[in-house]
Amino acid sequence: MNIGKMNNWLQVMANVGIVAGLVLVGFQLKQNSELLKTQLLYEESGRSIELETKVVGEDATRVWAKSIADPKNLTLSEQRIMEALLWSFTQQLRATQLLAELGLLEDEEWRLRVYSEVEFFFGNQYGMAWWRNFSGDNEILPQDPVDAVNEQLAQTPPNLTESYMRSTMEFLDMPPNDNSINTD
Repeated sequence: MNIGKMNNWLQVMANVGIVAGLVLVGFQLKQNSELLKTQLLYEESGRSIELETKVVGEDATRVWAKSIADPKNLTLSEQRIMEALLWSFTQQLRATQLLAELGLLEDEEWRLRVYSEVEFFFGNQYGMAWWRNFSGDNEILPQDPVDAVNEQLAQTPPNLTESYMRSTMEFLDMPPNDNSINTD
């Protein structure tokens, strides 16, 4: 091979390397842009959740319990506390689904969150009513999580949270078994 042909091949190889490098830089810029978008969305979501947490205040557990045991008698301020609790949960679900959408989590991870937590938050009359109201005119959550929550709630009895809490109390009345913790 003469020097002219070898020079041409080296020049072509160098140009291919430059193009490949530019493609790689473009890909990295796109990834950085998506990560920045995710970070900004998380910060925005975190600020919103922080505000809702301030709304909840110290009354959250009492109001949450009342929303399960006596949902029709919640006052307007108690409903606002429940709104903050349930809305914060949906924001966390939205953030988890977004991370999966961006490829930072597996798709199954946000679905696992739906299947493991939705029954607890919405497995009562108030939670189900809130979800129907919220998801009916929803522009916040993407359709996939809405569908997953609806699918899970279709299989959830309207008193699941209360039943779960009552069954926990029933374990307090059971005699200890061999695996019990000795407090002596």
